[in-house]
Amino acid sequence: MTWFKDEDYRNDLFSTLQSLNMGAVITDTAGRRDCCHMHITVPKAFIRYVGNSLHHSDYTRIDAWVERMKYWMDNGLQEIYFFMHMHNEALSPELTVYLIDKMNAVCGLNLLKPAFIYNTDTQGKLF
Repeated sequence: MTWFKDEDYRNDLFSTLQSLNMGAVITDTAGRRDCCHMHITVPKAFIRYVGNSLHHSDYTRIDAWVERMKYWMDNGLQEIYFFMHMHNEALSPELTVYLIDKMNAVCGLNLLKPAFIYNTDTQGKLF
């Protein structure tokens, strides 16, 4: 974790990644915002978001991400990959719908919300 604490080391790392045309995953974990960097070295972002079982801070963190992603898109970011999960994965779809609604409203997008598909041949189970 030296690269989070040492500014010179961190700058060297991101300069090297940029020269190699490589990006770095941005991880945002509840309670560990100290290791959430905001360095974009290619015109793509991969954000790994770890929710906290729909704690109120999940929604404020999502709101902040929507504003950040809008800023990046307005300034040339071409692709965003937003991977969301949490310890209780049954709650991930609810927060994903919240994210999509916010992205559509703030960024003028038309992203599709997740849909559940039920197969009656398997007694209502997914897949």
